[in-house]
Amino acid sequence: MRRSLLIAALLGSTMLTPEPAEAQPPVVGFVAGALGVGAGAAATIGIATATGTAFAAGAAFGGSLLGGFLVKTVVAVGLSKLAQKLQSRPEVSQLPPSARMVNFAQPKVYAETVYGITRKGGPLGFTGFKNSRRYYVPILAAHPINGIVQHWLDERIVALNGNTNQNSSNVTTSPISGHGRVDVFTGDPGQTANPGLVSAFSEITSAHDFAGLAGAYLWAKRPPQENFTNIYPSGRQWAWAPVLEGKKDLYDPRDDTTKYENNAALVLANWITDKLGREVDWDEVSIESDVADELVTIKDGGVQPRWTLNGTISDEQEFEEQRALLAASCDAFIYERTDGKVGFTLGRWIEPTITLTPDDFDSLEITEGQWGGGAPDEVAVTYMEPINNWREAPSGTWIEEEVAKPIRDEPSLPLVNSHNQAARLNKRFAKAKRAKYQLRGQIGLMGYELLGGGENGKAHRFFRVNDGEGLDAVFEVGEIAKEGIATFTLEARSAEESDFAFDAATEEPDRPEYGEVENDGTLPTPSNVQGAALAASVIAVTWDAQADPIYDFEVRYRVTGAAEWKRDFAAPTATSIALSGFMTGETIEIQVRHTKLGIGSSDWEPDPALEVTTL
Repeated sequence: MRRSLLIAALLGSTMLTPEPAEAQPPVVGFVAGALGVGAGAAATIGIATATGTAFAAGAAFGGSLLGGFLVKTVVAVGLSKLAQKLQSRPEVSQLPPSARMVNFAQPKVYAETVYGITRKGGPLGFTGFKNSRRYYVPILAAHPINGIVQHWLDERIVALNGNTNQNSSNVTTSPISGHGRVDVFTGDPGQTANPGLVSAFSEITSAHDFAGLAGAYLWAKRPPQENFTNIYPSGRQWAWAPVLEGKKDLYDPRDDTTKYENNAALVLANWITDKLGREVDWDEVSIESDVADELVTIKDGGVQPRWTLNGTISDEQEFEEQRALLAASCDAFIYERTDGKVGFTLGRWIEPTITLTPDDFDSLEITEGQWGGGAPDEVAVTYMEPINNWREAPSGTWIEEEVAKPIRDEPSLPLVNSHNQAARLNKRFAKAKRAKYQLRGQIGLMGYELLGGGENGKAHRFFRVNDGEGLDAVFEVGEIAKEGIATFTLEARSAEESDFAFDAATEEPDRPEYGEVENDGTLPTPSNVQGAALAASVIAVTWDAQADPIYDFEVRYRVTGAAEWKRDFAAPTATSIALSGFMTGETIEIQVRHTKLGIGSSDWEPDPALEVTTL
């Protein structure tokens, strides 16, 4: 009986005025199911089988021990709570994006999903050495990708040719041309094993096709010793970390196609359906996709889409962390709808259409002002900057208040690769954390109204509070949590339309500058290289000390006319080396150069080579 009265109260106290059974909106059926009203009892209060789907969804919602899809009892979350979760989320073992520009081998790896365009390396699916070549297979993504935009070997951008001979190099960029090969596989159906790998290793068969995965087959061959550091500056085979376009199976309801996209709404919808296994309302996704594609002006006067998502999420991360990173990167309000589907609204101002009064709350607390560590004076998002070699970079700083010793907030959003998008988020983080009013309260059936009573069945992201005693302000939902069948807690912060407006010409700060250093791989040559014959066929080679001893010395020598050079090395602080093992009366050619692991080597000095005849 009490449940029937609650339903009746809901119908009588909100816009859901009772109508004939066939006209009842789905939210009524959902609420009835959530409250546990039986089908027969539902019919007696005007809820017919026309809302049976919503009724079943509500029953599942009400019967859940969690009561929400996000975390614990949370059924809706907005930017103010996302900001807190980004700061307080526990450390995970996943490395930051810039530390993953490598190809690593470990016993257990997690599936990675790539959305939009980004640069990354990946774990090794295979590595082996044969015929003076290192073969290795880095895996970029656990799904098909749209393709490679730009190849990077270590920190070099390289070009490939169309050579199909598996035993020949297809790398054409100097100085590494001719020393390696890259054959990409994108994970598409029908993918076959690499013939070069199959022929090199008897253990590899046609079954090793890496089906459904995206990556590349590489080999790197051993070069002459004198060229090793120029070709492999890291001292080992190259790390392949290309720029790629990721998932290409994002459904776009606007044209009923499946394709590659970095539109934030399509990415969120794919994550909800593909990762969470939940449903979305595709009409709602269509509306939000148009919002994401709206062009905004950036500081230099150009334009770009309003919201995109570009980067990697890993199964190593909890769903809550994935959700926080995705939603915060496009200022999304994400919630469980009253029809059981998952909905979201991308960052923008929406005029509130619902007003709450103290009578709508079982308990209510409103505080004014925000101080302490939660109220930053400055915000600078860390994002992925393409002109910084696709690595993390701090954006220009949004200054909310100039103080002598500012509190600075630097949220990390690796799924953002636009400075303008980072700048708009800077402002939103600052305004949300420094809101004039904070609200916390407990509400009853009005929670369902907030979750599904908005336009087109969407949740109310914004609502007005009027206490009848002078307070009349708009609030933005921070979090709605389901505490019981008909009990919700609500947290919100005041918001204004100006918080969402952004004038790039005056509000977007200058992005950090990244200088380009031209480096041909050469170092300064040693100076004043001399040689002197000593007793017992020993030769003393000397050179001037380095002003700043940072480079090693490499000495090569051979009997005049011999084909092969022999080598020796000396420390940066050394000024001489003794060479021995010669026959009396032999003429020895000698040269010295500077070398530095990871940088390269200088030219040989002197040129032509010094000649010394042994005693």
